[in-house]
Amino acid sequence: MADYHDMWRGMGLDLDAHDGLLEVLPPLYEETMLRQEGRPEGMSYFDFVFSEIHGLRVRELVDHREAGGIVVGTFCTYVPEELVIAAGGICVGLCAGAQVAAEEAEKFLPRNICALIKSSLGFCAITLSTPPSITHSSSAPPIP
Repeated sequence: MADYHDMWRGMGLDLDAHDGLLEVLPPLYEETMLRQEGRPEGMSYFDFVFSEIHGLRVRELVDHREAGGIVVGTFCTYVPEELVIAAGGICVGLCAGAQVAAEEAEKFLPRNICALIKSSLGFCAITLSTPPSITHSSSAPPIP
């Protein structure tokens, strides 16, 4: 993977924490996926995508926004991707990666909503000093 530290720094990431994450993920992926017996060669595309998920894909999204485009993060299928694309945007699926603090999210959301949505909101609720709220980027152009 190329060095994306300047991009990550510009995004305001905690570089030490992110570097720590990147020290753990590749060996974990190698151990659980790449060493699978009988793994098809055709999976090499997905291996590349995984290896660049914090770099090349993010660079694409940053470049799109800098060119005046919009990037819309969505959960599950609650937003029709066709609408985002028709508005000139790129649709990005969001995932918390783990189920964390669902009980905190249920203070704001119905119990029967997607566990990943609850996890993301719950994570925010336990890591922020103020209750979560819906925000938008003021630098994004209005949807035509």
